[in-house]
Amino acid sequence: MALVLGGGAPNCTLMTGAMLAFEEAGVKFDVISGAGGGGCMALLYASPANGMTRQESLRNSINLSVLDSIFKFIPVNYKVFVKGSRLAEGYRNLLTKLPYYEKVVDQLGMTKGKKLISDLIQLIWAITTPSTTTFFSSGMCSHAPLLEQFINFSKIKDYEEEVYINAYSVADQKVVTYGKNEINFETFAASLGYPFIYEATTVDGIYFMEGGAVDTYNFSGLLRTDEDIRTLVVLDAFGNQQYIQRPKNLFQAYSQSMILPLVEVCRKDLMLFEHYYLKEWNAAHPKKEVELVKIKFDIPPDWLPAALDWSTSNMERMFELGYETARKHIAEYGVDLGRTIT
Repeated sequence: MALVLGGGAPNCTLMTGAMLAFEEAGVKFDVISGAGGGGCMALLYASPANGMTRQESLRNSINLSVLDSIFKFIPVNYKVFVKGSRLAEGYRNLLTKLPYYEKVVDQLGMTKGKKLISDLIQLIWAITTPSTTTFFSSGMCSHAPLLEQFINFSKIKDYEEEVYINAYSVADQKVVTYGKNEINFETFAASLGYPFIYEATTVDGIYFMEGGAVDTYNFSGLLRTDEDIRTLVVLDAFGNQQYIQRPKNLFQAYSQSMILPLVEVCRKDLMLFEHYYLKEWNAAHPKKEVELVKIKFDIPPDWLPAALDWSTSNMERMFELGYETARKHIAEYGVDLGRTIT
């Protein structure tokens, strides 16, 4: 059974909430494939950092957010989108030497009061970070160094099953899939390279950009003759047209300018896979038919204007929605999540 995690950003906790419900119910996945934000969630599931259990790691995904009392005045995730350039990286490296650094950034189990103090300190760090980003830079941000507090990159290869992320090779103009033995922070950064936001990354002399912008579910490599996938579970967290909302301010307008094409690409990628590639595969391999299980998330209409906010309240309720959606699916279909193909 394979789990497919598509692109996503602040709504990524829909996926981690669902994955927690799967984990609690004893659902076992033989393969996990992720793209973009889904790739991040796949890795924190496969290889939690700082001695966290898998369940703690999934719950901790909420702490990628910014507390509402700050976010309503500064509607930017300054913890994930940090200043780029070597000077900025050097400054952040010095911060990690502070004796209280880990206590500030490790928010697992923090009360809201402590998280407020933590988020305020990280805001000060973000503001005071120097940068040499110029007109000639190709990206403003470093590749989410905070995620090293969530993912143990040195242990990914020890994950019992297989995990995939993808990146887009600019030189070859094709999507490259990395397995667990090839994934490290360098290849992970390559999977996040998004022009203007994250600078494109070089791996072995080749420039890469975000694979999720091209193959939004990273279906590549899953249906191969050496894989015995019978059930393919897709968490459809991003292909919801209702994410497209009239922006209330310039920052939301900028966000919507990226969301509009990505939502449509997600929807069409899944439709193309289901109605063309999967049918073609099953017709060619009648003894290895694959069942597609799509899990969609019914987001209440009054949540939609803030559904892509990085606020703690939004990410918490998305997590709970993902959790309850998966629990209902398990109650109906069991831990196989779909029918059994004989």
